[in-house]
Amino acid sequence: MQLRHARLCLNCEEVHASAHCPACASERFAYVTRWIPPEERRTEPRTAPGRTVTVATATPAPAPHLRWVKRGAAGVAVLAASRLLWNLSRPVQWDSSQIPDEREPEPLDGRID
Repeated sequence: MQLRHARLCLNCEEVHASAHCPACASERFAYVTRWIPPEERRTEPRTAPGRTVTVATATPAPAPHLRWVKRGAAGVAVLAASRLLWNLSRPVQWDSSQIPDEREPEPLDGRID
């Protein structure tokens, strides 16, 4: 007899599982689980009816809009990195006004030798 179905007759204190007490035919009873709490047999919580839970996924899936935000941020980062690499790989083109004059380096202590 399972503890969840066990009933205690309030007249003769007989433990039974039927609607009437088999000893005194009384209909007055109390469930035994009122005094003895049963252990939880389920290892996972119940789901709502109509929803199925796959055992393979332990963590819930993120919301769909967060997935698109992450993908968008990753795309912007890739575009920024590619533009930076593109600009660094091009050769430098100097105008005549931007070419530095050839001068001798100045001494560090300020003296002229």
